[in-house]
Amino acid sequence: MSEKEIQAVYDEDLSKLLTDLGLKEDFDSGKIKCAFCGDIITLENFFSIFSDGEKIKFSCKKEDCRVKVSKENGKSS
Repeated sequence: MSEKEIQAVYDEDLSKLLTDLGLKEDFDSGKIKCAFCGDIITLENFFSIFSDGEKIKFSCKKEDCRVKVSKENGKSS
């Protein structure tokens, strides 16, 4: 799945995306953490998913983390 294939994911589609990426079990068991603050990602605090080369990263919805994910992807907030 290339970076340009996904622009947005609806809440109801997140489970399928995680399954397709092989990350559903890790997500459900609390093993996925925000790339910026280290908080465990849950359905309640999930903000974004992005790639860093070959690695898939997640961001929570804290304001500082939202700003950082924008900078990480070369966009301004």
